[in-house]
Amino acid sequence: MKSCKDTLGKLSVFLDRYKYPALILLIGLILVTLPTGREETVRQTPPETTPAESRPADDDEYRAGMERELSALLSQVEGAGKVKVMLTLKTGPAACYLTDRSVSSSREGEKESQSSEERTVMIGRGSAYDEPAVVSTAYPVFQGALIVAEGGADPSVRYQLSAAVSALLGLGADQITVVKMK
Repeated sequence: MKSCKDTLGKLSVFLDRYKYPALILLIGLILVTLPTGREETVRQTPPETTPAESRPADDDEYRAGMERELSALLSQVEGAGKVKVMLTLKTGPAACYLTDRSVSSSREGEKESQSSEERTVMIGRGSAYDEPAVVSTAYPVFQGALIVAEGGADPSVRYQLSAAVSALLGLGADQITVVKMK
């Protein structure tokens, strides 16, 4: 029992000596745990809907690469022969940026108002270069496909080519046209 009294006595002396720093530390901990009204959200930029001629080279390079890969792959289908593919894009790439939203409320008399401000989080890349924090990037969405094949007159080849492109690009059968090469 004596050790308990000794410990309590030492604790009492310690608290008497350091009560103000301990009080400041306790208030600081309470303030840190309170909500600030700020929350981080993810915002997606609207997809581009500009014509293919005015799109950046990145879209055209992506589309051309996909056309080359599909042409090479589809020419391996039995009976297809030589194949050329043309793709059209519905939307360009879309980036999702990290945003920081702060909500504030004010009260004037009996009227209470609330406002929010949303800003894109920027990452510093050196002294003069900042860029937005990208959370994710969505690939371009295809609108349609034209397949020109030497074996395009055969219905089974047409079906196989159409089914392959549909599976790879997520296009419906009404968005894919297969024709015979001259």
